[in-house]
Amino acid sequence: MLGQSLRFRAGAVRRGLAIVALLGGVVALRGDVTPTAPDQVRLQLKWLHQFQFAGHYAAIAQGYYQAAGLDVQLLEAEPGRDPVDTVLHGGAEFGVGTSELILRRDRGDPVVVLAAIFQHSPLVLLARRDNGANDLQALHDKAIMIEPQSAELFAYFKYEGIDPAKLRILHHSFEVKDLIDGRVAAMSAYSTDEPFQLQRAGVEFLTFTPRAGGIDFYGDNLFTTEEQVRAHPERVRAFRAASLQGWDYALAHPTEIVDLILKQYGGRKSREHLLFEAEQTALLMHPGLIETGHMNPGRWRHMADTYAEFGMLKNPATALAGLLYDPDPKPNLAWVYWSLIAAAVIALATLGWALPLARLNGQLRRAKEAAEAAGQAKSRYLAVMAHEIRTPMNGVAGFVDLLKTSPLNDDQRENVEMIERSTGNLLKLIDNLLEYSRLEAGRVEAEYLPVKLTEFMEDITELFSPAAASKGIGLKLTVAPDVPALVLTDPTRVRQILTNLLSNAVKFTSSGGVEVTVARVADKPRLRFDVWDSGGGIPEEAKSRIFEVYTQADASVSRRHGGSGLGLSIARQLAEMLGGTLTVESEPGKGSNFTLEIPLRAVAG
Repeated sequence: MLGQSLRFRAGAVRRGLAIVALLGGVVALRGDVTPTAPDQVRLQLKWLHQFQFAGHYAAIAQGYYQAAGLDVQLLEAEPGRDPVDTVLHGGAEFGVGTSELILRRDRGDPVVVLAAIFQHSPLVLLARRDNGANDLQALHDKAIMIEPQSAELFAYFKYEGIDPAKLRILHHSFEVKDLIDGRVAAMSAYSTDEPFQLQRAGVEFLTFTPRAGGIDFYGDNLFTTEEQVRAHPERVRAFRAASLQGWDYALAHPTEIVDLILKQYGGRKSREHLLFEAEQTALLMHPGLIETGHMNPGRWRHMADTYAEFGMLKNPATALAGLLYDPDPKPNLAWVYWSLIAAAVIALATLGWALPLARLNGQLRRAKEAAEAAGQAKSRYLAVMAHEIRTPMNGVAGFVDLLKTSPLNDDQRENVEMIERSTGNLLKLIDNLLEYSRLEAGRVEAEYLPVKLTEFMEDITELFSPAAASKGIGLKLTVAPDVPALVLTDPTRVRQILTNLLSNAVKFTSSGGVEVTVARVADKPRLRFDVWDSGGGIPEEAKSRIFEVYTQADASVSRRHGGSGLGLSIARQLAEMLGGTLTVESEPGKGSNFTLEIPLRAVAG
């Protein structure tokens, strides 16, 4: 048997060698065997050749596409033809698009965003300074050229209370000369491009950017279709990676890429113009600070909510579903987890209860200790970071105060005030994050002290009198006569809660007033603080979640008024720490009433 087995294996080896030799002979006879040809794909640009697409020129010149197995053809935009339609109809596999990709997705178009090239959209509206249009309202009846795919500009008009349907919009010639010669009062443009020509022509101009209205969108988004992602996943992944590699090279070697554009992609622009464009492009991409192509899903949600707020998008959730490409999708391991759980259950049932439960208790104890250690480490980290950030921010705040005492024109003063507001918001955010971390780690304890209640409430209310007066709204404090003059509570935490409630009430009330009342709760040893306002109110579906972390009642709140969504969450946790409650009653259009109840501890004398 052993001899037969060896003879069989020897015969098999000889037959295998013969097949290999035969195949080798065939290959030797065929001298036309070549490596696999590169995959030919097309990229539809959204404009003509210029530094706006520098990353793709670099990816071709440096061989990044070739190394990825791709032969990429760049297609310039054609007048009157939407680049998104070109990709959707099969004229190109990839494209460069604006934030309108969200709107296309909402309409059912299967577009997929691969990367955001510009972290801030370069789309702006340029107007001559000498035509009397110092704001968007002054342009409502003037001739304006706005290019297609400019939804964020129309959202900006709506933000300023202007109906885009009533604007005098002319066909866009894409010639800055029309603005220079006064044929139009304003025109949509890229902040990286047309301002150079206006500066060279000696024309003073104003720049209206949607970012001034909190509409801060991504720009020049690399996109493809669901079909491409599904049918050619490796191609999509390779194209995206090579393109971003090209952008990294272009930003590091702008002069070299400018020379490349002049040599290989036409001399439509001067060298100086392209260098200007390169410099402005870097300002929008933040190389070295933000990873090229980075996309934040939360930012896309903000963009969708903004479009929805102005009636330009029906369903933000639907528009975002499947919109963003994941270059590193995680495998679905749910079945593994369930299998492990089932195996664990069977093992526990087999081995009995005593030993597993003892071990489980030990594991839970160690997990608890690890969690507490992690919470302490996080608290320490946040404390250090808060200190490190607060120190330079206080310096900025001091410098702003110094600037405000200097002679400034209206534009400069407005810019300084914007810096001041932003600095204040950041400092407040730092404090909130630190406080939330302390609460989460259980490191905040109440400190009960005697408090002269009426004087205490007058001090808090007085803090918001200037803000209320500047808005023309009333601010009233009423302390019931049966409230004890002296109570025992934690003044720091009560002040923190009421300050947050009053700040929100004044902030979100544009007419009417704000009223604060303090009274005893009938038949209970509790003290009740009510902060009522005549603001816009809170929708019913939002009332249940406004006390959640990072949540606000309206998507437009953080954009218009600032805030992180931490304040009310912290206020409720502080109220509970004091043995009290924080609740809200509200109706849209009729205002809101926040109620803080805490134990009443009167102090004699």
